[in-house]
Amino acid sequence: MNKYSSQNPFLTKIIKREVISKQEKDTFLIILDIKNFEDAFLPGDSIAIIAENSEKNVKKTIKYMRANEDEIVKNPKTGEKVSLYKFLKESANLSKIKTSLIELLDKNLPQKKVIELINSYHIWDLLKKFKNHNLTAQQIIDVMLPMLPKLYSVSSARSMYPNEAHLLIREVKYVLNNVQRRGVATEFLCKGAKVNKTLIKIYIQETSSFCLPKERDLPIIMIGAGAGLAPFRAFLEERYINNHEGLNWLFFGERKRENDFYFKNFLEDLETKNLLRLTLAFSRDQEEKIYVQDRMYENRSDIWQWLQEKAIIYVCGSSNLGKEVDNKLLEIFKSEGNLSFEEAKNFLLLLLKEKRYLKDVY
Repeated sequence: MNKYSSQNPFLTKIIKREVISKQEKDTFLIILDIKNFEDAFLPGDSIAIIAENSEKNVKKTIKYMRANEDEIVKNPKTGEKVSLYKFLKESANLSKIKTSLIELLDKNLPQKKVIELINSYHIWDLLKKFKNHNLTAQQIIDVMLPMLPKLYSVSSARSMYPNEAHLLIREVKYVLNNVQRRGVATEFLCKGAKVNKTLIKIYIQETSSFCLPKERDLPIIMIGAGAGLAPFRAFLEERYINNHEGLNWLFFGERKRENDFYFKNFLEDLETKNLLRLTLAFSRDQEEKIYVQDRMYENRSDIWQWLQEKAIIYVCGSSNLGKEVDNKLLEIFKSEGNLSFEEAKNFLLLLLKEKRYLKDVY
């Protein structure tokens, strides 16, 4: 039974924040201090971050609420009385809009228009659009969604870093209603929280199955792109520090080798020691784009052979990567196992059922 939870989080600080890849969306290595963190966690588990909204978004929301930041409001979820600023900073989801808020602003809008507003606005610019509203701050926050924790795979093994938890995080940036936005949690961790100063609420979210096999000698094939490398670094550290005998094979994909080869020294060191087979796909390093699924097909004979030796396949990354890997595995099964499409599909389903094909996609 874990000590920490969403209701009782552990308070930590960032002890190091480093940009490890500069792109349109930078990738950061965030190191959290867990020296006094009492809950155990394993490679494959996630850290839940209870983020805070940026001061800029909080102040804009208060402005278009036409309220005062010191006004005392009642948290609709807990009943606690706090300042409006504190509630919006720590407890409110300022990005997602409930239908009930739009109905308070204008109950006569057609459903199509309601859906359009929900998909095109955050709270502050919705209130700006309805700037002549006469709602109180309490009426508005009563129909706000709560701030939800954001899960990040731990990218370090506690056996190697007992006092630290490493997170590999790519910034989230997007344009909505012609306004540049940032993801709440990534903005908080990568920009807002001050190193060695800001207190951050965390707890562990244990994985149900995305974990290393109990059998130390089983081979594993890891397929990841971008920040999807995170849990695999923890897997490899755990197997390395505890002298697991099983073979390790990592397929990793990113844009450019020079800028985006995360944890390069560690991975190449394992490869040099014959503790890791490393297959890389840097899509922008040649004229024709190459992705991890292309590298998989190039190595289809060995992948099939590893599967005959009871290898477990792991995939971590975007949901699109998960689909691409599914399709490529079916091609490999048909080619190397001489299977029909139906037989290949049944073999894939068998691997899923036996937990020999595990996915952490988002």
